[in-house]
Amino acid sequence: MNRKTVTALGVFVVLAAIALFALRQPEKGERAADHPHPIAKLNPAEITSIEVTRNGATTTIKSDGPRYKVTAGVAYAADDANAKAAFEGLGKMDISDLVTDQKSKQAEFEVDEKSGIRLLVKHDDRVLADLVVGKTSGAGTMVRPSGKDETWRATGITRYLFDKGPADWRDKSIVTFPMAEAGRLEVVARDGSKIALKKAGTKPGNDDAWEVTQSSVKIDKLDAAVPNGIVSAMASWKTNDFADGVGLAAAGLAPPALTVTLGGKPGAKDDKSVTVLIGDKKGEDEVYVKKADAPQIFLVKKYNLERISKQPMEFRDKTLCDVAADNLTEISVSAGDRSYTLVKSGADWKASKPAKLEIDATKVTPIAGGFKDFKGNGFADNQSLKESGLAKPKAVITVKAKGVGKGGAPACQIRVGDETKDKINYAVASAKTADVYTAPKWAIDRILIKPDDLKKAATTAAAPAKSPPARVAKK
Repeated sequence: MNRKTVTALGVFVVLAAIALFALRQPEKGERAADHPHPIAKLNPAEITSIEVTRNGATTTIKSDGPRYKVTAGVAYAADDANAKAAFEGLGKMDISDLVTDQKSKQAEFEVDEKSGIRLLVKHDDRVLADLVVGKTSGAGTMVRPSGKDETWRATGITRYLFDKGPADWRDKSIVTFPMAEAGRLEVVARDGSKIALKKAGTKPGNDDAWEVTQSSVKIDKLDAAVPNGIVSAMASWKTNDFADGVGLAAAGLAPPALTVTLGGKPGAKDDKSVTVLIGDKKGEDEVYVKKADAPQIFLVKKYNLERISKQPMEFRDKTLCDVAADNLTEISVSAGDRSYTLVKSGADWKASKPAKLEIDATKVTPIAGGFKDFKGNGFADNQSLKESGLAKPKAVITVKAKGVGKGGAPACQIRVGDETKDKINYAVASAKTADVYTAPKWAIDRILIKPDDLKKAATTAAAPAKSPPARVAKK
């Protein structure tokens, strides 16, 4: 191929790329100054309401002084941040270019009736603007005056400001409670079990200390992480969705599965206590929730509820083992082909089982470090040892420590049963209590490794160094 042919081919490729790029861009059209302005400049102070129609559903948001409210389809407090952004965004909107007057292009720019978002902007009953917002492309967003064929490019707004379903315009707050003001907590379960606590000061590290004032279940030692977790979650708790039209009985809220009351410090002049009711599940992933003094029922994802939905018995301390790595003297695992025993000799770890296993001490470090403040993360739904796989456990982990236990008794022993349904936890039991806990699968699996995984990596013998060439003496 000669040079002329190569040059011509290169020019053709460049031109083709430019043409493809141009075809994918909106038509440049004419400046807005060449035509009557399709939408008058909007002043946010004059806007009293916006009707947003998206996917056939219309939501009306009204300005209510410094706040906003949803008046249709459901009357409710608005998400102030979303509403404010929409109102102020319209004030920044500037129509810059006429992109096309072809109706056939509307679907491409997402300003057609199906994919566009229609906005009816009003001052009381007077319409200030009626437009369809389309896709954002480059430095602008496509808009079309309703009832017109022309598509224009607007700056100052994006589709994202208005691309929200009806639920997204509503305030999703369930509870807002300043953490510093929390002083009392009460939990009542559907079965009648109950626990009440009060704040007892602040521990080092800013963790609040709590003490039990009343309990229908025995709490030998309180797990302070539970009340602190509830307070933290309820400080700013938002829903995932709204359960409009669902009755109390259908939601499992008459009576609720759990009633949680958070109150201020004892003796406070302004006690803004709040009570939430936790109902039944909807499917496997959502739970019905409502405030006791408001009619709205919410749908909350399980992960959004885990720190709040705690039965009274879950306030018990769930420590399985609490031995610092420096105090360990032996780690023994009985788990079929994952069985091993490690014994500390001075500062070094050695394997006594399997025999002649030469271990890498760095691989023992994460195992040994896992027994300090090792807690279950909850109580198993089924407290039966047999049905949790703990009557014949899949593994038994035994730990010995300096100065703990008499006559070589273990510092702690953990039995490992079946996986939970979600495959995230194991059912576990401690030799110290009859309770069945759940423990994170990853925390147990890092202990239940095969002995070969503890081996020192084989080292490759270094090749002998070559001798430098002999120097020949000059004659």
